[in-house]
Amino acid sequence: MNSVSPILSAAEDTDGQSSKLRHAISLYGEPKYSESFEHFNYVNPSAPKGGELKQGVIGHFDSMVPYIDRGTAAAGSHMMYDTLLARSWDEPLTKYGLIAERIELAPDNTWAAFYINPLARFHDGKPVTAHDVKFSFDLLREKGSTFYKHFYQDVEKVEVTGNDKALFVFRHSNNRELPLILGQMPILPKHYWVKRDFSSPGMEIPVSSGPYKPVRIEPGRSITFARVENYWGKDLPVNRGRHNFDRIQYEYYRNSNVLLEALQKGEYDLKTVSDPRVWHGQIRDESLKKNQLIRSSLSNHNPQTLTITYNSRRELLSDPGVREALGYAIEFDWINRHLFHGMYKRADSVFAGTELGASGKPSEQETEILSAWKLEIPAEALDQAWIPPGDEPGTTRRDRKRKALTLLKQSGWTIKKNQLVNSNGKPLELEILLSSSEDERIFIPVQKTLGSMGIRLNIRTVDVAQYVERVRNQDFDMVMYTFPHTPSPGTEQASLWGSSTVHQHGSRNIAGIKLKSIDSLTEKIPQANSREELLTLIRSMDRIILWNHYVLPLWYQPDWLVVHKKQLKYPKNPAPYALDLSTWWYQKNE
Repeated sequence: MNSVSPILSAAEDTDGQSSKLRHAISLYGEPKYSESFEHFNYVNPSAPKGGELKQGVIGHFDSMVPYIDRGTAAAGSHMMYDTLLARSWDEPLTKYGLIAERIELAPDNTWAAFYINPLARFHDGKPVTAHDVKFSFDLLREKGSTFYKHFYQDVEKVEVTGNDKALFVFRHSNNRELPLILGQMPILPKHYWVKRDFSSPGMEIPVSSGPYKPVRIEPGRSITFARVENYWGKDLPVNRGRHNFDRIQYEYYRNSNVLLEALQKGEYDLKTVSDPRVWHGQIRDESLKKNQLIRSSLSNHNPQTLTITYNSRRELLSDPGVREALGYAIEFDWINRHLFHGMYKRADSVFAGTELGASGKPSEQETEILSAWKLEIPAEALDQAWIPPGDEPGTTRRDRKRKALTLLKQSGWTIKKNQLVNSNGKPLELEILLSSSEDERIFIPVQKTLGSMGIRLNIRTVDVAQYVERVRNQDFDMVMYTFPHTPSPGTEQASLWGSSTVHQHGSRNIAGIKLKSIDSLTEKIPQANSREELLTLIRSMDRIILWNHYVLPLWYQPDWLVVHKKQLKYPKNPAPYALDLSTWWYQKNE
């Protein structure tokens, strides 16, 4: 383990309470790993270095910067950039020193100071300083993705108090997660970016500091990263047993069918499979054997609900009754049985399969919170479990259709010439936007069911780049979407559900939610003082989203399904909260 450089003693706050220098910070309780830890438990510290990992991806790329809303960043580009802190993936939310070797927190949560590791270097040999930290913060907030503007809004200012110390002063003391949020900030070299346009996508290889850097680029087709031999952080405890491949390559393919065939021809080494149809019916065992490929299943403890997300900004989808009615056209049991070999589990929450989900009836604490927002939720939300439309026990297809039509009638829709129209005579015609032709099979029976109700559903499949841009522009009616959650939701919930960014380009509020109740809860979530309080707030928010039918939870899969070369190995105890390929390695002798 590297020795720690001398650092100024901790400060005294106005009440005489002293802050202290920390090797790690955790949202609740103490970090799992002590200051003397040598490596994470989910790595193999003796993993050999060497070999290559080749992966396949769909689409194209035109940028080397993954932190802006313009262009499409190359797969793997995040590997170029180190962050202030490194996350451990066997704890809900704890981060350990990386570029910042020590962290100092105000006892009243009004500031946080990050002390830069004197070993930290960019790839051009220049040291990482606190000036780079301040520059990165300002650059991301001013020219980065919309996400960062919201993420950093609780920071009042950043001060450089020395080459090795960056002090972040907070607007208030309520956001307990803010020091951890800042810890995941990528650090960009001021000397490189100060005269360049960060907001424009481009193919120039930027100066960075991470464990890998690009060595070969075929624009839009392929990119290869090489492990940095003299990477400054390779011996840190957070990196021991990680970043084991000498080269990591990404090959781009036109669509999912071509990608799958390329795997079975041995053109690349590893693929995660999210579709049980592929796992059971399209991956040929003889092809796997011929190309020395095997299957692995690793337990996934993250929230991972796939949803149909309705764009409530659209006039036709602004009514919760219409959104609820559409849900009755989805027959999960039939889809799961006929298309997915019964491998999926029905989701009844945005956070299904975890303790975060609002399953069952609301608790007393949840009811107290929900009672304050009776104008934004139906009365039954206060004492009943939310059930996906049509999943009520004993519901038949006829029952589903009858209920849907009743809801649509209540919302002002009537049937004329076998077509639903509103008071203005406008027909109910919608589009589901997809990025994979494989998903079309899911919606063909849905299309037929809706057609029998007088609703026209158009199924529109576009390439990944067009899909991303249309979602960024809110140019869609419905999409299949998995919201990016972790085991410890926090400040990011406001960007996913809050109203402040609802009409901004690149907004992550895909559903277009504008509710005072959601804004209030997403503000309180980062302020939770305990895990129990956090769960109550998250579940209450979940219920409001569900009862307003902004999304329809479809299903989740409890495991990561991976096809990979036999020579690729992973630790005996993999991380529960991430499929962390940085812990895998290439085993020469099989």
